Amino acid sequence: MASAGISRSVLRDILTTHIGLDPETIDGAGGASLADLGVDSIGFIELQKAVEEQYGTELPDDAQAWSLDGILDHLNSSLRRAS
Repeated sequence: MASAGISRSVLRDILTTHIGLDPETIDGAGGASLADLGVDSIGFIELQKAVEEQYGTELPDDAQAWSLDGILDHLNSSLRRAS
């Protein structure tokens, strides 16, 4: 799994499945942060847990203020370092 990385569609699936965000909201998010999308601290913790369980990598606590692209960059960089 680590070699394939995490795509935007995978992150979208995690956000819709584990946090309950509307897929259309995510698709139109552009550079919006998770906080801008309405993800509260509990939702962010759910995202952290899902990413840790599925990919064995962590999101730092300040990632809630990052754009979706920033989160993907961080996760994929972490996965490349781990492989």
